[in-house]
Amino acid sequence: MPTLSRRQILLASAASAASAASAACSRSSPPPPGPSWPRTRTHAGIPFIELFPHGADEASPVVVAIHGRGDRPDRWVDTWSSFPAPARIALPRAPTPLGDGFSWFEFRQGMTDEEFGAEVSRAEAALWAGIEALASAGQRLFVTGFSQGGILSFALASRRASRVVHAFPVAGSCPGPLLPEEGTGRAAPISAFHGTDDDVLAIRWARDAVRAWNERGSRAELKEYAGVRHAISPAMRADLWSGLVSALDRSPARDR
Repeated sequence: MPTLSRRQILLASAASAASAASAACSRSSPPPPGPSWPRTRTHAGIPFIELFPHGADEASPVVVAIHGRGDRPDRWVDTWSSFPAPARIALPRAPTPLGDGFSWFEFRQGMTDEEFGAEVSRAEAALWAGIEALASAGQRLFVTGFSQGGILSFALASRRASRVVHAFPVAGSCPGPLLPEEGTGRAAPISAFHGTDDDVLAIRWARDAVRAWNERGSRAELKEYAGVRHAISPAMRADLWSGLVSALDRSPARDR
């Protein structure tokens, strides 16, 4: 009986392996990879760290989470990576170095409301240019932030109501010049969170902003946390995320 040579056996084995690999690929082709994250990109001069939790992708609703004075977005990555819903999380970085962090705007003792409003307005315009470059036209957009980020969340809700679906400021307020125009009802709705013992930005400023929102025809609510100072407590974060998830789940027609 003729026998196969060693070369014929090796060639036959290689062909069999290639055929098996081809069949396996045809049976279960791997899905295309999603976005790699954390991802850092700069839009209109503003650096952003982007996260895509729960299978989110480029087309998912955008949640912009804005850090406070002296902070930086990379310190928020671990927390926001565990956000419990599919959303494109965008963490912007303020432009002005301050200590080992960054600041969005300046606040000096003795500033008038008009001067403070102009500072916040300048910062909001620069941040908005970055957000607008990051988010696609028509993409659902939500904003939140702490301290300076909370102030900017109020400002964005007031000035960008055609794009911002809902704002969730934490320990923030709104300068008088940036409050919604009286009677227009065009500002984005606000869900605000604030500690009653805040010794940096007193809760009365949040109460005043929320009251003005409602008096001027827009929707706003404030949840207060007894004994909490200028911080995001675990209860605050739980309520913030619950509110965001609920807003993300609503159909676009019910957002306004």
